[in-house]
Amino acid sequence: MKIRSLLFLTLLAPFISAHAQYVTELDNDCTTAFNSADFVNARYECAELSEENNGEASFILATLYAKGQGVVKNKRKALEYLILADEQGHGEGSFNLALAYELGKVVGVDVEKRKRLAFEHYLKAARNGSTNAQRKLASRYSDDASLVYEPQKAVEWLTTAVENGDDKAKLELGALYLKGEGVVRDQSHGLSLIKQSAESGYDKAQFIYATLIFKNNPEQAINYYELAAEKGNGFAAHNLASLYFKGEHVSQNSNKAHSYAQIAVANGVPQAELFLLETEKPSAPKQRTAKPVALAVATVETTPKAKNLSGFVLQFGKFSVRENALFLAEKVGASIVEMNGAYYSVAFDFESYHLAKQHAEMLVAKHDIAMPYIRVASDFNLAVNIAQ
Repeated sequence: MKIRSLLFLTLLAPFISAHAQYVTELDNDCTTAFNSADFVNARYECAELSEENNGEASFILATLYAKGQGVVKNKRKALEYLILADEQGHGEGSFNLALAYELGKVVGVDVEKRKRLAFEHYLKAARNGSTNAQRKLASRYSDDASLVYEPQKAVEWLTTAVENGDDKAKLELGALYLKGEGVVRDQSHGLSLIKQSAESGYDKAQFIYATLIFKNNPEQAINYYELAAEKGNGFAAHNLASLYFKGEHVSQNSNKAHSYAQIAVANGVPQAELFLLETEKPSAPKQRTAKPVALAVATVETTPKAKNLSGFVLQFGKFSVRENALFLAEKVGASIVEMNGAYYSVAFDFESYHLAKQHAEMLVAKHDIAMPYIRVASDFNLAVNIAQ
């Protein structure tokens, strides 16, 4: 039996997939009510089990209070139940608590202590069977810029995650085998693992596997690109737009090139705008009835007044067409500005580089987009805000 959306506590802004699920250990009234979206009954059934040292029940209660499902939303109670789930040995509870420490959502803890507590709880969660934590630890151990760089341990934890049925871990473990990092290089086994991950429906694996086999088997690669693009993978959609635009290994089709380019741009790959521009057909100007307020806001000064912006900005894309910038801005909750004849999808108001990077990583994981550029805000002193 599977719990839906259990990994998402609003206060945590986690780095895991919105569709992540895990198999429950027991079938009881608490999990049954939660899976049936009967949140009011879930609250009462789980409260009783939580008092009986049931970590899963405590974790469900944390979720209910974080989201306001069946109860009044209460982040303090959500955190209390999350800590209780961790103390009761619940793997995903420990994993989410580690995220809370890493993201600074637990007040009264200094930065260095947060980092230490986050790592300790990731380790605890991994040992208690959380495949999310096992992959998270592996990413730390395989990062050569990390203070805990030990690629052999990355291989060990990813192998454990794969044995526990985590299909995403197959992609990461396969990559280590291809590179011979922390393990004897074995390209055949590495490619096999990545293929297994792709066949499970993981769009990143589908894109990577397609790219790896494209030279020798373009037809099969295109099939995998299509599967990934259907799930909103911008990189796969970009490659398909290129293939259909050029007519390489497929019949040239400007309509398909345009459609895939739209998917790519909407999913954080602004380079695909080139194919949108090339495949747009000339047409008569559309008649628009703009609201007076929108017209006033969107009026562009011929000589923009320079601002004195400070801090950092996330730049998600640079476009020559406003509508293309709007695709991405709406997806990630960004703004549109115009500067030097180009439109930018940007997010302002980050006091430090660290905060900007933290927010960028969260958006990349949540929306599966390319990592945005982190720029100093003063770069946009001459930018003009555009009404969306």
